[in-house]
Amino acid sequence: MKFIGIILLLLTSIFLIACSANQTSNKISNSELENLASKYGGVYVFNEKFAQEIDKQEQIRDSKRKEILERIKTIPDKNERNKKMREILKLEFYNNPEMQQILSNGKQYHTINTYQKAVNLSKTYIDKVINHIGQENYYKFTPDINVWSFYIDDNNNIVPIELTVTYNYKVKKYGLFGDEGRGFSLSKGEIHTARGGNKFILNNNKFEKVK
Repeated sequence: MKFIGIILLLLTSIFLIACSANQTSNKISNSELENLASKYGGVYVFNEKFAQEIDKQEQIRDSKRKEILERIKTIPDKNERNKKMREILKLEFYNNPEMQQILSNGKQYHTINTYQKAVNLSKTYIDKVINHIGQENYYKFTPDINVWSFYIDDNNNIVPIELTVTYNYKVKKYGLFGDEGRGFSLSKGEIHTARGGNKFILNNNKFEKVK
């Protein structure tokens, strides 16, 4: 009986797949959403000079990490290898002024990948991005606007260097999912992200797309 039930589920799922491979749970179509992402998704640079400084410094830091890993990889004992790595990191990385994440204005920069606290950004910066997208396009499908890199000024305010705009949406896929232990389902929801891949730089209080 269970086998027959599974077969019926399978046949039903095949029918559903034929009818609709996937369905986006939005008020706009997939093509409209992808069009919005292609126009407005990507990185929004508020300070190009600082963004370039971060890129350069992170390349230096990455090269140093790789160099350290290369130097210790010949140590056969895992514990000794880890001990040596901690010693080198402390001496040549964490205590090395050349590896510090400092901007030319003397402020430490942070990225969303390394900053552990909540990032409370002034609405002023968000509004600049929304103004570029346009109210109609923004509310047609509201994108996620997140801080990528920033520094903290003397008044303890977060000053963004780069923000990211992505379009995250739910997709319902039809098919036969699950197993005998967990049970079967004819559909499942997934989160898809449309990033756009654009780069916009703030010039004279307006964002301009980098070609």
